[in-house]
Amino acid sequence: MSYVNRTLGTKEKLLFSTGYHWLYWLGVSLLTAPFVAVAIAGLPYGAWDYLFLALTVVPAFFGLVRCVHGIALEVAVTTDRFVKKTGLVSITTEEVSLDKIEEVNVDETIFGRLFGYGNVQVHGTGAGNIRVTFIHDPVRLRREIQTAREQLRSKGEV
Repeated sequence: MSYVNRTLGTKEKLLFSTGYHWLYWLGVSLLTAPFVAVAIAGLPYGAWDYLFLALTVVPAFFGLVRCVHGIALEVAVTTDRFVKKTGLVSITTEEVSLDKIEEVNVDETIFGRLFGYGNVQVHGTGAGNIRVTFIHDPVRLRREIQTAREQLRSKGEV
């Protein structure tokens, strides 16, 4: 069960949840694949295989670190708040109540628009800024936040 689902209030509902874009995961795969390929294809190991294996250790390490970051990220919009959670063992959350959000900025490059990824920055009153990078479908995330805020307003809570 995800962090956001575990921390929902009694009347709170999860409206939208997202994570890193598939190109992020492609990058993770490209960093780790050479190590796996050399480790498997090099059996039994010769002198060159050890050299190739050594050259692929550093990229594989960075790929595994990025993989853990990707697994640990949760970005969600509920009926009451916007949540960004990072970490697996040590968890860090950034949350802002929907009624405290001043603006939501989306930053998409040309490639981001073509492939559907970008950065989102949520500005809250007194809560600072929450920045989410390389997120899948940032325009939809902004739309979900705006829709949830409108629903709060219609209930007279904002």
